[in-house]
Amino acid sequence: MKQETDKYQFPQLEIYKESLELAHLKRKTIIFNSFVFVLAGIVLYYLLQLDAGLDTIISTMIMFVVLLVINLAFYSYDQDHYNNLKIVMYISTLGVYIIAISLIFRFPTPSMFTALFLTYAITSIYQDYKAMILSNSALFIAGSLLIVRFPTIFEIVGTSDSQTFFILVFLIVFVILLSLSSYILIKRKTFFYNQLAQIKESEIRNIELLLEIEKIKTGKHLDSEKYYESLKIFSKELSKKIGIENVFDRKIELLKDIKTLDIADVLIKYTEYTLDEINEIRYMELEVQKKMSMIGIKASKSYGIEVSRKEIFSESQFKSFRHFGDANYVKIVSFVVFYTLLKLDKPYLLELEESKVKDILLNSEYFYRVDREIINIYLDNNEVFDTIVKDHMKGVR
Repeated sequence: MKQETDKYQFPQLEIYKESLELAHLKRKTIIFNSFVFVLAGIVLYYLLQLDAGLDTIISTMIMFVVLLVINLAFYSYDQDHYNNLKIVMYISTLGVYIIAISLIFRFPTPSMFTALFLTYAITSIYQDYKAMILSNSALFIAGSLLIVRFPTIFEIVGTSDSQTFFILVFLIVFVILLSLSSYILIKRKTFFYNQLAQIKESEIRNIELLLEIEKIKTGKHLDSEKYYESLKIFSKELSKKIGIENVFDRKIELLKDIKTLDIADVLIKYTEYTLDEINEIRYMELEVQKKMSMIGIKASKSYGIEVSRKEIFSESQFKSFRHFGDANYVKIVSFVVFYTLLKLDKPYLLELEESKVKDILLNSEYFYRVDREIINIYLDNNEVFDTIVKDHMKGVR
């Protein structure tokens, strides 16, 4: 799905807005399927109560099962997750309408007509422009066909006058009102995403400006080679202290090589890693990516700030170490890189004492940015971390 980056001042905004939408789209997909599952149970109950017949019950339940399986398949496939969830959203919207229409055709009564509005309520969870147009169009077309196909079910008792025209007019007005309501809600949601993306953009640009000013003022540049040597010393002693094999050395070498080698050469040299794993590690590279430096600066400003709950605008901040798709070893490596970064004097960030590092991770928004398992490892071993720094990194700090 091609992004329309030309409608934003900075192209990066669309990418970040898409990542925000993906996080919410995952939740909406889960909520939608939960409602469909509940609806399937209710429909099964009433079909059994009505003694609808085995063929009707089985065919209806098969439609529900197929819809849920399609959703599960698209949700489970991580490649291009955003577009996969968008596609399954449109399939699901049409799917529930097909199920509702099939039920109305099997039981042509006025009470079954409400299944269309129940279906609309479930599909409105997505709050998406295209899904809204698809849902409203399906509601109007299905409603019109049913009114024309079964006009007698809408006749008022005691009169022979046809009510078809008035019901069609009511349906048109009703769909227009629903469309306006959905449009307003979606516009508000889009505005919210845009605001968060712009906040993110401003934050990154301000930090980049701070880095540039610091470089001009001090005339110093980050010595990444020296930093990686410090990181190797720390990871070696950490592995020794907690009694595990040193699994960091190879990854630190990979970090160093990513800066100078092409991705094809990296894949040849580090055959034990896949392209996805290399791309995960690449974000921790210091001089080109700068992501870890930015996180370090942001962490240094978080000291002393108490955060008792997750901020409502938390999506506008760095997600840092809680990327859903990252492997556990990537989370551990990224935390060690981050910790070592905080313990070394740099042109843009002075060394932090252990108490300050602990305070940042416990009492600031970083408590919500780091995987809970990683936080627990650090809390159980923070004195060990500090001892390693004091005993083995004095010559390189």
